[in-house]
Amino acid sequence: MLVNRLLLLLIMLFACSAAAFTPTKQQIEQFKKLPKSQQQLLAKQYGIDISTLNSSSGGTTENQKPEAVNMPQLQPEKDYLSNEEKRFKPELEVLKPFGSELFSGNTFAENDVSNVSVPQDYILGAGDQLKVSFFGQQSFEEIVEVDGEGHVKLSELGPVSVTGMQYSEFKKLLQDKVSRELIGTSVYVSLTALKKIRVLVVGEVKRPGSYTLSSLSNITHSIYTSGGLTDIGSFRNIQLKRKGEVVKTLDLYDLLLSGDNADDAPLRAGDTVFVPSLKSQVRLEGAVRREAIFEVKEGESLADLMIMSGGMSATAFKNSVMISRYTNGTRTVIGVERSEFASTKLKDGDAVKVDKTGTHFDNEVTLIGAVVRPGKYAWKPGLTISELFNNSLHSVLPQADTGYGLVVRGGRFEKVSLVQFNLLEQLSSNTDNKGLVELQSGDKVFIFSRFQYLNEEKDALKALDLTADELEQQEKTKLWHLYENELFKAFVDTEAITTLNQGQKNQVAAEDFEEKSEPESENWSFMLPEDAKVELDAKTELPSPFSRISLLEPVIRQLQQQATPQHPLEIVTIQGRVKYPGNYPIASNYTVKDAIDAAGGLLESAYLGLAELTTFKNDESMSVEHRSFNLAKELKQQSITIKSKDAINILSVPKWMDENQVTVKGEVKFPGTYTIKRGETLNDVLARAGGLTEFASIDSAVFTREEIKNQEQEQLKRLTENLKREIASKSLQPSAENIAYSEVKQLLKDLSTIKAQGRLVINLPSIMDGRQSLVLQDGDTLYIPQERDSISVIGEVNYPASHLFEQGLSLSEYLERSGGIKELADEERIYIIKANGSVIIPKNNWFAVNREDTLTAGDTIVVPLNSNYMDNLTLWSTTTQIIYQLGVAAAAINNI
Repeated sequence: MLVNRLLLLLIMLFACSAAAFTPTKQQIEQFKKLPKSQQQLLAKQYGIDISTLNSSSGGTTENQKPEAVNMPQLQPEKDYLSNEEKRFKPELEVLKPFGSELFSGNTFAENDVSNVSVPQDYILGAGDQLKVSFFGQQSFEEIVEVDGEGHVKLSELGPVSVTGMQYSEFKKLLQDKVSRELIGTSVYVSLTALKKIRVLVVGEVKRPGSYTLSSLSNITHSIYTSGGLTDIGSFRNIQLKRKGEVVKTLDLYDLLLSGDNADDAPLRAGDTVFVPSLKSQVRLEGAVRREAIFEVKEGESLADLMIMSGGMSATAFKNSVMISRYTNGTRTVIGVERSEFASTKLKDGDAVKVDKTGTHFDNEVTLIGAVVRPGKYAWKPGLTISELFNNSLHSVLPQADTGYGLVVRGGRFEKVSLVQFNLLEQLSSNTDNKGLVELQSGDKVFIFSRFQYLNEEKDALKALDLTADELEQQEKTKLWHLYENELFKAFVDTEAITTLNQGQKNQVAAEDFEEKSEPESENWSFMLPEDAKVELDAKTELPSPFSRISLLEPVIRQLQQQATPQHPLEIVTIQGRVKYPGNYPIASNYTVKDAIDAAGGLLESAYLGLAELTTFKNDESMSVEHRSFNLAKELKQQSITIKSKDAINILSVPKWMDENQVTVKGEVKFPGTYTIKRGETLNDVLARAGGLTEFASIDSAVFTREEIKNQEQEQLKRLTENLKREIASKSLQPSAENIAYSEVKQLLKDLSTIKAQGRLVINLPSIMDGRQSLVLQDGDTLYIPQERDSISVIGEVNYPASHLFEQGLSLSEYLERSGGIKELADEERIYIIKANGSVIIPKNNWFAVNREDTLTAGDTIVVPLNSNYMDNLTLWSTTTQIIYQLGVAAAAINNI
């Protein structure tokens, strides 16, 4: 109870959002008494530096200020939520007024204009400072300033009036005056300092007021200084007023659209820059190069607006646009044809929308699947499949199935129809024009792989010795296929459209004690019959990207969606002795041969003399009709037309058996792998192997079977899952011992690595004497070791080891040779694993067992753990017992 209270206290302290806390001496001492695993678990969970607590003295006096232990700040929940909002919340782009960025984030400095060259038409005035240099007969310099009366006083020439005079005019005046009055002397004039001017900026600006600017400033400089325009300020009617009259009007759109700054007039002292409110605005969005809110002048048309936007984009539907307009208090929609753009005048509040053209190609076919260059190809009238592949197989990948291809036609606003073809026949020069499949615009051509599963395909490609470039091409093709297949799903499948819009699914959080959660398997078993689904679940293999399972999924889903009572589902089921049994789409004029080609062809074991067709009659009775036919004759001359939901069953040759093999190892005269027939026994194979050698230990034979191995492996899997649930359940109980995360993780990892042996305990002497019989199965293995001369002791003993077998030694004597049993051993449950795999539990007290036939060479003595001590042990001790008990069969086999 004390430990639980301490843990609760520490958790509350560690979860606190304060930057630091001061633990007491008692708290630190109680924390140190906790098991190391619990200390590490708390430290890891709450980000605590355990060395800080362990090194704390804990003692403080009244005059001594305790040292604060700095705790890491937890990420605030609002920051986490804000990150999630950034990831998942849709961002809506707000349409901004055109040119609004011109004055945003910019500051105007006086040096921006003071460092530029002075124009020749600059008007001199009071405050301008000039540098006058004389050279020639007389050489001297003077720096003079225009006084308040507008005069420049020169020592040699006297006052010169410059009021209202341009800079160029003053230089010419001075040169003429010097040439007349100072013969043999020349003059050079430059401006060294410019006067300041005071201007008033008012109207729709962010900081209206009076500003002192450089005399070289113009209208835009004054607007920069005042902070730019407000949201309702006019960009197109900025007025420069001088002495009460408008002397210049600036349209910033001329500057923004064509770089024309002719109307950006220079300012003079006393000028007023006035920005009026805008009068008309229109919104333009859609397939244009520049989406924005534009200010329009009276009389401007839709054609002018298109020029302001930079024109329509390449994806725009250019024949017409839509205008949403407010008229008499109501909102109406106006469609404007392209020829009417120039005559359509814009009004305040108009919203112009330019739609995009459709993404559908008018002249394309798409090649999907096991091909070198998948993608879209140009279509032309009369295009055939042979022309699409350039009459060559060089365009297909090595794993391509050349016997089955599919053309999917329609799917946008019409029902899907299918054309099945044989690629080899389409590329053959012997095929006449009637047999060639002519493609239509929008067709999707599918080429499938010869393999259903990815591992089979990879192994086959490795055997082909492909070059590095060819392997790279394979990977690129698969990546493109994944993308193209998703697009095709969206093309024909409304469910896939929703998936694409939603984007990537949220990942499910793994349990605390799991390393990671298993990936969710794809739902592609829809096309398999029920018996194949069971087999598929056992395999847990991923399908190849180009397999029938992968490529036919969107096609079959579309056929299911478009099925109606008048147009039933066009799917046929073929099962039995074909390579890929399952459900396949029915093409036009579908025959039994077409269905077999779709299923990859017949297996070797297929019976050609008889097959079965099941037909469902679509009437009130919904009766089922079974029909038998000669498969060989039907393949030569097709007479049966396949209909909706027909089922074809290809039977197996009577008494057919695939090649079954068993392996015999060890002390036989001719060890090796033997092919067996149905019903053959172990005695028969031993006779074929020449019998046993003179060194064989007949009582120690080990027999394994694949079927039993698979069953045991499934049981181990279930045991692991049950253990996960039990650990999770116990960890929630208040009285449960705390379990370290690392120990649980190691336990589950060790359990997952245990491999089942599939051992079947047999009595080989009885089998060889004919008293018992064992019928062999494919994959069986018999191992006959040499004569054993040792006995192994494992489990809860002080020194687990193998000892030399001595006739007459008892169980207790072998245990004493291993140092005796441990304190935690369960004396009443000691058992013996015999060399042949059977288990013997001594009936008597083990101290009294002393029969010679109880122990023989090759036996294993197991001393289990006493379960009564389990509550006082860590989970790791329990794990050790589980692991060696589960792996005891493996130990027996490996010790042979």
